[in-house]
Amino acid sequence: MGKLLLYGIVFSLIALVFYLVSFLVYMLLALKTVFVSLGIPFSLPYEGTLILFKNLASEFFYLLFPILTIIAVSNLVILTKLRSPKFSGLRYDPILYPKVSVALTAWNDEEPIYEAVRDFKDQEGIIEVIVVDNNSSDNTVLLAKQAGARVVVEKNPGYGYVCIRGLREALSNKEANVIVLTEGDRTFRGYDIKKLIPYLDNADLVLGTRTTQELLDQKSQLDWFLVWGNLFLAKLIQLKYWSIKCWGRVRLTDVGCTYRAIRREALEKIIDRLEAKGIYFSPHMIMVALNNNLKVVEVPITFRERVGMSKGAGGSRWRATKIGLKMLWHIMTY
Repeated sequence: MGKLLLYGIVFSLIALVFYLVSFLVYMLLALKTVFVSLGIPFSLPYEGTLILFKNLASEFFYLLFPILTIIAVSNLVILTKLRSPKFSGLRYDPILYPKVSVALTAWNDEEPIYEAVRDFKDQEGIIEVIVVDNNSSDNTVLLAKQAGARVVVEKNPGYGYVCIRGLREALSNKEANVIVLTEGDRTFRGYDIKKLIPYLDNADLVLGTRTTQELLDQKSQLDWFLVWGNLFLAKLIQLKYWSIKCWGRVRLTDVGCTYRAIRREALEKIIDRLEAKGIYFSPHMIMVALNNNLKVVEVPITFRERVGMSKGAGGSRWRATKIGLKMLWHIMTY
């Protein structure tokens, strides 16, 4: 089935190129007609060949359209069989007494880190706040400790390294039955934890989404460019796990949101399979979870203006584009 899917995709791409060339030929011939009607001299090289191509394209269209329709539907069915996880039915497994270990990522975040730690420590059910520092050159470590966090330093530079280290450190607390991963820059707030945890009664991994405009601080870094980029990549993952029954086994609107909660037993199942050490860790974790038949849901959360300088996609459009392309490549090749 994998080869059949590949052949269908290749044939569809060839047909797409054919249609684009046909459109260009139609436009050139139509442009000449307009110029001639206005009395303006206009000549086309190889005009006879273009007219012949136009006539052939009209005939091929009636042949290719039904074939492409069949191929497209067949591809969707095959994609469902190949990539769609085998989920069981509705699960109700409440966590009656959540004991939450929170891991905050940090790099040169001395401005927001103290308040971020205190914010999460003040939430109900939090048993520990861990700050994973990625070789900060400022007072991030000192202020995080003063706020009451357990600080660990991840020497390997990179967003993925820090996130995986944070998840492992949270798992090391044997008392925790819920692990929350988020960032220490104050864009995320502790009170949103009580939105995520209730969905763990029915799911394994609950993702935050920052694309609900009613919950978005208009001064935040998430402008239209980042919203549309995250939405596009999210729908690619949804398409990757396509189901002919329900348009995908997961519904996503945001791939770059770090804020997420996961059941302990679910994280234990995938922790050794998390391999992405770079900036594309967030979509990587989602796909690893889906590949291992974890139930994944998305919940709208608040998103605020960052305290301090942005080091991620919010820093500039060019940086956001490079990060988006890396995520796109990973989604397509994973």
